[in-house]
Amino acid sequence: MLDLANMDKHVEHLNETWKYLYDNDQYGSDTWHIIKEPPYEGDCEDYALTLLWLMSGKSMVNFWINVFTMQAQLRRVITKKGQGHVVLRVGNLYADNWTQEFVTWEEMESRCGHKKYLWMYDPILVVFEMFKSTLKKSLKGVDRT
Repeated sequence: MLDLANMDKHVEHLNETWKYLYDNDQYGSDTWHIIKEPPYEGDCEDYALTLLWLMSGKSMVNFWINVFTMQAQLRRVITKKGQGHVVLRVGNLYADNWTQEFVTWEEMESRCGHKKYLWMYDPILVVFEMFKSTLKKSLKGVDRT
């Protein structure tokens, strides 16, 4: 259910059009989205979620199976500037929008300066964040007058 044989191809595909955009600039607040079509634009959570979705065969069923069985994990780290950041862990390898490839934790830490912090997002929290983001997006279009 997780395409481990083509990890590098999925990262390469995502990186072809990846553009970092702050959530506040796009949505006005922090949101978690899977970007299903290029151009891929978003922040660190969007990068990790989209990469996991690609590695799940573009299947939401496989995506959620991989999240709930913890075959892939979203991990919270702190950058060297002290900011929160999300990376994707698959096995003993990690990827994020900074490295734009799968590397060991030691390499990620030495290249990027990331430090472990509240290490793993619980699968239920991933569901909550994605649901909250979808709700915010849909309410934005509702006229409240």
